[in-house]
Amino acid sequence: YALGTRAWTQVVNELSAPTRRYGHSLFSLGNRLVVYGGCNHAINSFSPALHCFDLQGRCWSCLAIGGVLPRARSSHAAIPCRGGFLIFGGRGLGNERFND
Repeated sequence: YALGTRAWTQVVNELSAPTRRYGHSLFSLGNRLVVYGGCNHAINSFSPALHCFDLQGRCWSCLAIGGVLPRARSSHAAIPCRGGFLIFGGRGLGNERFND
């Protein structure tokens, strides 16, 4: 949505765009929107994927994640912090509740 023109513009769904989900987090980090986690209820699948939408280039990318991965989750909190981000809580498979 462009405030100046009060008009919506559809972004073409690319191969690297996130799959449909709910319970994910979305936050801004510099010139990017970051989508983390979430659940696809239709296939009972929780996503550990990290996707970025470049606000200037208007394109999606799926980021490679290294190190010890957090458990895949939905309904968590996430905030940008020191050039990265923090996640807390949420739920996983079998309705497991996280406190990490």
